[in-house]
Amino acid sequence: MPFKTLSTLMLCSLFLAGTGAAQEQTEAALYDRPLPEDAVFLRWLGSKAMPQELRLATLPPASTDFHPLSAMHLQGATAGHYYSVVPGPDGQPRLIAEPQRGKKSKVHLILLNASPQPVRLVLAGKQAEVVKRTDAFASGGRMVNPVAAELAVLSDDGQQIGVVSVALRRGQNVTVLVDSEGVRLVENRFGAVLGE
Repeated sequence: MPFKTLSTLMLCSLFLAGTGAAQEQTEAALYDRPLPEDAVFLRWLGSKAMPQELRLATLPPASTDFHPLSAMHLQGATAGHYYSVVPGPDGQPRLIAEPQRGKKSKVHLILLNASPQPVRLVLAGKQAEVVKRTDAFASGGRMVNPVAAELAVLSDDGQQIGVVSVALRRGQNVTVLVDSEGVRLVENRFGAVLGE
């Protein structure tokens, strides 16, 4: 009997080890080359200019995808964190640090405020707060369960700036972007690794 239990435990251990290795291979296959150990994730939303914090020879092709790169290419960046480049009020690119991502079983809802005024995110028609007040050129976020809802972006004085409809799935990360063009939903996707 003890031999059977030991054999079962060994088989389970081998299976779990193999599953972990397979998952790492699957993750690596998502990118055109291996991720840097100190990877950060950077995207451009409405701006294709190079922010002064970024040290790269070339920019990626136009898209809203996050591009992994080594933290050494982005001054002040922390490995594992996400950043967005948006146009500032003076036309110069602004770098906005985004909230940390959490459990994959939840949806990470990000409010990215690329406007000159503070905003917050609420359930449309109900005023129930989803993401607290987010300053100009900053971001806020919240982990939520999968849900379908209409979300409204409100200014500090309670004026509605825009509404987006969402149908959120487990493991999905989405951004509600507020900028000079209004309010829109941007699904988080990933592009090629940047850098050398």
